[in-house]
Amino acid sequence: MKKRKRLFIFIVSLVLTILVLPKFFSPTKQPLELLTFSPQGEKVDVDTVITLELTAPPDIATLEQHFTINPAVPGQLTVDDSTILFTPEAPLQYSTHYAVTVTEGVQTKQGSVLDEPLTLAFTTTDQPPLTIMAMGDIMLDQLTRQKLKEYDPTYPFLRVKELLKQGDVIFGNLETPISARGTPLAGKKYTFSAAPFSVQCLEDAGINMVSLANNHIMDYGEEALSDTLNILAEHNITSAGAGMNSTQAHSGTILEIQGYRVALLAYTDDFAVPAQHRALWQASEQKPGAAIVHDTNRIKADIQRLRTKADLVMVSFHWGYEYTTNVAAEQQKLGHLAIDAGADLILGHHPHVPQGVEIYKGKPIVYSLSNFVFYPFANRPETQDTFILQAKYENGRITALSLIPILGGNSQPYLPQGQELDALTSRLAQLLPRLGTSFEVTTDSIIQIKLPVD
Repeated sequence: MKKRKRLFIFIVSLVLTILVLPKFFSPTKQPLELLTFSPQGEKVDVDTVITLELTAPPDIATLEQHFTINPAVPGQLTVDDSTILFTPEAPLQYSTHYAVTVTEGVQTKQGSVLDEPLTLAFTTTDQPPLTIMAMGDIMLDQLTRQKLKEYDPTYPFLRVKELLKQGDVIFGNLETPISARGTPLAGKKYTFSAAPFSVQCLEDAGINMVSLANNHIMDYGEEALSDTLNILAEHNITSAGAGMNSTQAHSGTILEIQGYRVALLAYTDDFAVPAQHRALWQASEQKPGAAIVHDTNRIKADIQRLRTKADLVMVSFHWGYEYTTNVAAEQQKLGHLAIDAGADLILGHHPHVPQGVEIYKGKPIVYSLSNFVFYPFANRPETQDTFILQAKYENGRITALSLIPILGGNSQPYLPQGQELDALTSRLAQLLPRLGTSFEVTTDSIIQIKLPVD
């Protein structure tokens, strides 16, 4: 009897030990809770990383099952101790409300469980205006080539590059191929080709978009054009207006920057090319070359195609007559056609001197940006007059347009001062009333074009 009683007591004790007592001695599991998170509130930067700090390190496998962002954002989810980090693959959308949700069921290795969902929210900042800085002809041969040897690749833009870099899109007309190959065309009075290292000049100035459609791009033949395209691409400088066939020459380019998609198309007249070389200049499906202005139906089709793919469509025309500030009727007709087809901004060059700005249907046509980096022309001081066009784009339209007076110098443009600045500003301002363009001159001699207000 005593043995049975002792056995019973032993069994009961064993059961208590196995089933009951651990509940008194094992630590209590705390629920998984949120301590802090970021970002939060409004005006959050689009380059943000989302972080949530919990009371214990979560298990990544269960976290991935219960973590969502709305609207959906591709990215990488990681855990650093007790902190959850979500790093988006690309910047978030501007002016967007995001909700981050972690639903119940996330566990820790210690067995704690998130027993109620977490929902966090924030709103990204509004999209900032896009700033465009545009300049005229960039000549990296002749005197510029000599200066590069004498100085260094920073020489041409040294005195204006800080101003240029205030832009997001920095545009110029590259008036020469960049190559160590090819031979100059026989029978053409002026032929240019820049050394391959010259691309460093563009890179140093922050230039990220150029037109190649001009009367010098084929001066050294197809090999030099091919090198130019490759060298620019290697340095992340987008280009338009020339290519290894007509499809490429007419395709244009799109630069994605600051959340905007900025398109550029470029075309050149060929009247400045000797008649025997005009067939060489025009790209076809079988040969390299440039996009030529004569096929207006194709120009309209090109603009309409890119209009569906880009926020802002710019068109560059190498047109007009040299050394005159007067706008030719054919320039105006083509500029209007491009705007009617859907272009937002027309950028002209070739005359080597400034021409006026017309506001057509609320959109700017800049008929000639003049020379920019160029050697001085003998007995033509007017070719030293130039400007940087500064444009602001936001809410689907150009909202501000300014001309910043610049003088050419010896292949090194600069901002003039004093009487030199006053005289240049006056010469530039005189070009605008001819085209019915209203403006005002600021106290620092910047010419601000008056744009229509919706």
